[in-house]
Formats: sequence, C-alpha cells, structure tokens
Amino acid sequence: MTSHPEVEALAFFAEGLLESDEERNVARHVESCEECSEALDELSNVSQVLAAAPAPELPPDVADRLEQQIAEAVRDRAVRRPEPTGAPSEPESAPVADLSEHRKRRFGLPRIMMAAAAAVFVIGGGAAVVNGILLQDDEQTDAAAPLMDGQAEEEPGPDAAQSYAPELVRSGTAYTEDGLAEQAAETLDRSPVGGTAESDPLPAETTVPQGAESCASGVGEEIGLRVVLVDDALYGTGPDPAWVMFAPDGDSVEVMVVEAGCGQGDDVDESVLAQETVEAS
Repeated sequence: MTSHPEVEALAFFAEGLLESDEERNVARHVESCEECSEALDELSNVSQVLAAAPAPELPPDVADRLEQQIAEAVRDRAVRRPEPTGAPSEPESAPVADLSEHRKRRFGLPRIMMAAAAAVFVIGGGAAVVNGILLQDDEQTDAAAPLMDGQAEEEPGPDAAQSYAPELVRSGTAYTEDGLAEQAAETLDRSPVGGTAESDPLPAETTVPQGAESCASGVGEEIGLRVVLVDDALYGTGPDPAWVMFAPDGDSVEVMVVEAGCGQGDDVDESVLAQETVEAS
C-alpha cells in the first residue's frame, strides 16, 4: 500500500520548494490520490489568498528572522528527505505531471491538513503569522479590559497611592517644633509641588536617599494619605537629619517629620518626631 506524502511535503510542494526528485514523487502520488489532490488544492488556495492580500511593512529585524527561519526549514527538509528504497529512480528528463486537470471539487480542509496550511502561512506569508499573533494579543487585551476598568473605578488604597516616588527637595531648613507650621508652609510654596513662590524656588533632586521612598510609603499608610513631597532637611535643637513628609488632604496638607532612615526597618510610628497641618498652597 502506497503511503501518503507528509503534510509538510505537500505544503512545500505547493510553494515549489521541494527538490526535483521528491517533487516528481509527490506529483505522481497526487495525480492518483484524490485525498491528497484535494488537500493540495486547498493549500494552493491559501497561498493565493496570501499572495493577493496586501502585506504590512514588517520591522527589519522581524523580516530578517522570518527569512532565516524559512531558509532553515527548507534546508532541514532537504536533509531529512528519505532516500527512495526499492523503487527505480526516474531519469532526470522525466516530465512533472500537470496537476491542473486533476484538481477536484473543493471541500473543507481536513483536520489532518491544518499543519500543512500553517506551513504555507509561514512560507508564503510570514506577515500573516505576525498579524495573527498581534490580533490574538489584541483580543486577549480586549477581553481583559472590563476587569481592568472595574479595578480602575475602585477607590485606591494607600499601597496604590505609593506606587510612584514623591518629589524630593533639600531646602536646608532646620525645622523646629515651634516654627514647624510656618517653615513647612514656606517649603511647600517653594517646592515643585506647591510652586507658588515667586523667588528662590526649590529644584527637584534626582538623588533620593536610601529608604526615603519606603519611608514615604509607610507614612502614607500610617495616615491614609499620599505623600507627594519629601524635604531632606534637619530638625530639633541638634539639629539632626530628618525627612519632612507632605501629604495633601483636601484644602490642607499633613506634615510629618520623621527620623532620616525610617525606611531601614524601624516602624514608622516610632520614627515620627512631629506632626503639623498647614493650608494647601
């Protein structure tokens, strides 16, 4: 009993990528096999559709990878092609049978031929493969959109509020217990967050002290607000290094003075040196 060609061989045959000997063998088989003739007809239709469709411009690196993989597939196919056993070789001049008169009535592509269709997509239309992957990603994103929208409508908690770094300034202020409210209001006005001072504005620093962001997150959780500004400054009679945190709350701003380094493992409430409320700028 004659075995059918591999689906891969049919796909390569449809694209004219087989070696001459194997191409003749597949052509003779398809000429006498209705099932393989129908499958080849369907594969040819796929190739024609791909050829007629406008291909989008691919990024150079994607196109290069596709061409490389196609070339490797052709080489691998040539290496793995089994040598004919027990069958006399055909002379080189033997003509390839004309398959046009053997094309049968088109039926639905059998499941077993789906792999061959995929091979034609890779060989004859690499862009179609890329588009299919992108389309699938878009569909998955659209399916997840309702869930994401629902999450966006929820009230953000303290953890979500601290998902970004607050602004950092170094005012050089030595904050005191008695003057904290006035000093904090002045720093807020001069900062990038307040920005209402007409002179001597404070620039935002790019170098953040170690632990400052985690400390700001802890303060935000402690008071249930979002810390938007940190002043790397001094506090007390020493004075000692301290971080002054600013967290807006409607028309006012909560000011928390904590020990510098409060994010290094200590509890935030144990690091609080002073707290004050000032009017928002």
